[in-house]
Amino acid sequence: MRIGTVLGFRRGTQGSGGVTCAFVSRRLQSPKGEFEFLRRLLPQLPRGREMVVGPGHDAARVRVWGGEWLLTVDAQTEGVHFRLPWLSLPTLGRRSFRVAASDISAMGGTPRFALVDCGVPRDVSLDAVYKMELSLMREAAAWGATIVGGNLHRAQELSISITVVGDAPKRRLDRGGARPGDLVLVSGPLGDSALAVHLLSRGKECPPALLRRWQLPPRRDELGRRLAQRGFATAMIDLSDGLAQDLSHICVESSVGAEVFASKIPLSRPYRRYSGGDLSFALAGGEDYELLFTAPPKRLEAICKAASAVGCEVHVVGHVVRGRGVVVRDAAGKEIDLRTAGFDHFARR
Repeated sequence: MRIGTVLGFRRGTQGSGGVTCAFVSRRLQSPKGEFEFLRRLLPQLPRGREMVVGPGHDAARVRVWGGEWLLTVDAQTEGVHFRLPWLSLPTLGRRSFRVAASDISAMGGTPRFALVDCGVPRDVSLDAVYKMELSLMREAAAWGATIVGGNLHRAQELSISITVVGDAPKRRLDRGGARPGDLVLVSGPLGDSALAVHLLSRGKECPPALLRRWQLPPRRDELGRRLAQRGFATAMIDLSDGLAQDLSHICVESSVGAEVFASKIPLSRPYRRYSGGDLSFALAGGEDYELLFTAPPKRLEAICKAASAVGCEVHVVGHVVRGRGVVVRDAAGKEIDLRTAGFDHFARR
């Protein structure tokens, strides 16, 4: 399969078909993008004695009253993360909680409480927002979490920001800890969500299976807990920015490198049919919300059994090596250019 241009949202144009989305290249044109900004900011943040794992990971891990909690926040904004013609407001409520709770899953934790901030434009009725919030509450309850408060305000675009507090597992698991020789694994097929957005934005046929993967990201909370509690994984992250980008985060925090083999990246049947042979959606599209983790080869059989027990499959896509950075190789062993891979909210468009 070929590697094409990685695409992303830009706020803006009204299409004749009613779907409002313009797409532009995600190529980083300025060094002062999202990740460079964070590299400059994070060292300036204070670290208290209560902070076990701080900024730079999927969630903060803090000591509170003799125990440890996980805290994270995530936002969904119209025109940046979604377009209303592509999903109902109740589905948006469910999606928003799943996206936020995915960070807790990536640390092996269990969501317990959440705060919800909702910005509502004038063309969205409060009755519609009420239905969205009910759906969000039910989704949270299905994860074992309770909505304990929030905020409602007027905004130019519809937005939902969710802060999630979760129980931390006894075994610490975050982006650090990967070791040379570890396998690199993912918990499901990649690229479906990004491909769905690509097709919808161009008015092309989008099969329901792809659309569902974007509307409702998979739940991987039980798998995340098992990987943490049983000490199977050495490092873990959820796939929000794309395989290449998110694996690079693990490599940076673990001071290692990684090799990925494109032929081993799991792809769904609809992806193979509708992607036109373009692997970039799977490699760098983002918003898969699968788990990406590393583990010793001797743990593979136990990991496969644990995944099967919770209804998912894991796939080995590469291995951890000494050095720095991520290398992706094609079927011939040739290195694939990754300079355009991975989503950056603040890259110059």
